[in-house]
Amino acid sequence: MLSCNSHGRLLVVWGGLLALTCLGLTRGSGADYGRLSGTVTDTQGNPLLGATVLIMGPTLTIGEVNSGGVKRILTDGQGKFLAEHLLPGRYSIQVTSVTRLPASRNSVRVRSGELARENFVLSDIFAPFQFHVPPESVSGLGEDWKWVLRTSAATRPVLRYAGAQTADSSKIVLPPSQGLIAIDPGATRRQPLSADAGMGSVLAYSRPLSEDSDLLLAGSMNANGIQGSSLATVFRKNVFKDDAQELALVVHNMGFSDGLPPLLVAGQNGLTSAQGLVVSYSRAKRLSDSLTFTAGMEIDYLNAQRDAMLARPRATLEYQASPSNMIVFRYGTQASAGDGTLLERVGDLNAFPRVTLVGNHPRLEKSDHAELSFSRKLAKSSQVEVAAYRDNFEDAVVTGLGKPSEWSALAVSALPALSNDGVMLNAGQYSSTGFRVAFTERVGSHVVTALMYSTGDALAVAPGHALEADAAKHLNAALQPARSQIVAGKVSVQLPVTRTWVVASYGWMPQGAVTTVDPYGQASLELLPYLGFQLRQPLPAISFLPGHIEAVADFRNSLGEGYVKLARAGDEPLALTPVYQSFRGGFSVQF
Repeated sequence: MLSCNSHGRLLVVWGGLLALTCLGLTRGSGADYGRLSGTVTDTQGNPLLGATVLIMGPTLTIGEVNSGGVKRILTDGQGKFLAEHLLPGRYSIQVTSVTRLPASRNSVRVRSGELARENFVLSDIFAPFQFHVPPESVSGLGEDWKWVLRTSAATRPVLRYAGAQTADSSKIVLPPSQGLIAIDPGATRRQPLSADAGMGSVLAYSRPLSEDSDLLLAGSMNANGIQGSSLATVFRKNVFKDDAQELALVVHNMGFSDGLPPLLVAGQNGLTSAQGLVVSYSRAKRLSDSLTFTAGMEIDYLNAQRDAMLARPRATLEYQASPSNMIVFRYGTQASAGDGTLLERVGDLNAFPRVTLVGNHPRLEKSDHAELSFSRKLAKSSQVEVAAYRDNFEDAVVTGLGKPSEWSALAVSALPALSNDGVMLNAGQYSSTGFRVAFTERVGSHVVTALMYSTGDALAVAPGHALEADAAKHLNAALQPARSQIVAGKVSVQLPVTRTWVVASYGWMPQGAVTTVDPYGQASLELLPYLGFQLRQPLPAISFLPGHIEAVADFRNSLGEGYVKLARAGDEPLALTPVYQSFRGGFSVQF
């Protein structure tokens, strides 16, 4: 017979064996994996149903539905999400929801056998604009009016303005505020990161703060919605004096693809969207009665899972030699010389450096422009300009046709451009030196003409390169700078009865060039290569909507010229072009 002590020993032994067995079963059933959970709510604490949670990191377990280490989860009715069977490591999380600003979080650590929790709060798309206006009537000057721009997912202000007090503001009569609601073709110069896929919506409001200062608030959204939206603010001071200053802050939310397969970055993370930030400052100073110096800086930052940033100084020195003659030296990227309307200013703010991929890393196109120009007024309404310039391009963008997958088959990194099934390709670095002659004339109040001749260097297909499959793999070797030129002209006419503005332009370039010549000179005159038309038709006013209503139609490269066909991949041939053939149109209401 066994004693009580023997029974106790057996129980201990069996208990130990049972514990070891359970421990082994636990390890075999998933203790080596971790879990991640959390909630997604709005700023009022309400749960967001159906928000998309992308979890990117180490390769997921076999059997999980994933693509390159990306797990996609939708939140439930309580705004909760749960991801199981995650390998230990650090993960990146991106949360998106319709009409909400996205949120992301990097380096979230998941440990073996543990549950990590991450909660997200998504702001409304217009939440960054917060105003404080007192209930009583105020003058628009002084500490009684404030404006604050805050970051999308936090409460800290990134830009604040408070008007300065004045002794007797009641005697100051400010110009009226301006408002704009538009479905507009978009900017005509530098392209946004998310290339224009059609019409975009614009909201803008400009409020004078004093006799010579104002504040502009603007928001825009492309046809693809939240993926292509921008929020902007510009504060100008001493606009009509000798010490003009301007501070601008623009936040872009931009999409890389619209129904296209996600591009892989470093073999893991899908490059489908990005956030951009543009901060610029400029100040003008009159050094003498005939000499004015303007200096500034623009910083462009891109967060596309891999960061990219540009810091671009700019300076202008103007010497008024006589009432008719002016000598100007410019350096750096300059603001466009448009008509200065509210729509023009919003279009300039919407611009962002173009983006390409190199080794699956995003790169911002950098262009340094320097020129010395002499302009002379020949008459009251005509002017001629002669300029010598030099452009340096880094990570230069070449636009082409063909799906990104077709270019990837040729080992070429291609980023989608949403218009025309196009792509943006990185052509490396090159420079261009040349000169420009331009002539502008206004005939009466209804006719404006412009002529320009520029010579310089453009990227073209090198002789002997047919860019078949092997050559296309070495795009930078196949495209080489070549001497080129552009001859362009434009006529703007306002019809007398309908008051329709009709703008017709044409720019000739040699065949084979895949980039344009002297882009700054073309932007200053609003010219593009090949045949283009623009129609601006004022519409009758609507009684309940006071303001100026205008319809716009914009045709570019109407004849489809300048396409350089390359290797065939799939059913369609690949091609490069300086300018896409496109049509864009819309309406604007300014009040």
